[in-house]
Amino acid sequence: MDQIDLKMLQLLQQRTKLSGQIGKMKRRHGAVIYVPERERELVARLTRLSKGLSARAVAAIYREILSSSRAAQGQAPIGLLRASAPLVLPASRACFGACDQFSPKNTWAELVKGLDTGALSLALLTGDDLARALQKHRWRSEFFGRLTVMGDFLPVPDVKAPLARRIFIVTPRGNGAAMEANRILILIECKSTVNAIKSLLHSMSDFSIHAEHLTRQARPAVALVRLTLARPVDGIHATSHLLAASKSAGIPVSILGIYPGTEDYAR
Repeated sequence: MDQIDLKMLQLLQQRTKLSGQIGKMKRRHGAVIYVPERERELVARLTRLSKGLSARAVAAIYREILSSSRAAQGQAPIGLLRASAPLVLPASRACFGACDQFSPKNTWAELVKGLDTGALSLALLTGDDLARALQKHRWRSEFFGRLTVMGDFLPVPDVKAPLARRIFIVTPRGNGAAMEANRILILIECKSTVNAIKSLLHSMSDFSIHAEHLTRQARPAVALVRLTLARPVDGIHATSHLLAASKSAGIPVSILGIYPGTEDYAR
């Protein structure tokens, strides 16, 4: 057993050294360090190959290995709003691992500045945080010009939570739509968001979609809506189909992010 532990340690040291070299290349070419889609693919593949370890064990082990890898690559801290830290931090530490660093900020403006300058690698916002920020026109312009949502997860694994309490992963724009995605996060701004959502779903009747929405009090109303498709589809196809449906229904829709579901990501 001691020999196996030593061999595992040596292999992890080799992996960490290689991660550091990859990090230098990424920084040289301006590539992002955190790529959740790639991490999910890795864990899913290893879970399929595992014969003696449960899926939960493989996910837990590689959560820490990948956290160490991101640290070796030089990932900047993860930002969040200080007011939401009691909800966001416990779930995020379980999701991202012990080697990831977190940096609470007092305001949305500080988060955006951190993402712009590279002082933050990404930001974690509750649905309520996100809807509150997008309620203001100036902040909406900042978001759609600079940022995108690339995932979301539950604050407590295995416990269903409303959209307001889900945690959304926000990164600088530029990664594009996911190759295979089953979630679309959008913003609707009109007098009756409920009717708008119904009209949009009717226009996308060829998709099997479940919609959840969070509306902040505003004039006109602003609704944060997460559409969950029954099966993953090509991200570009989903984007074009949604835009065509919103135009046909006469509904003002802005896309915040298209990404794969991450229900198992924080387990």
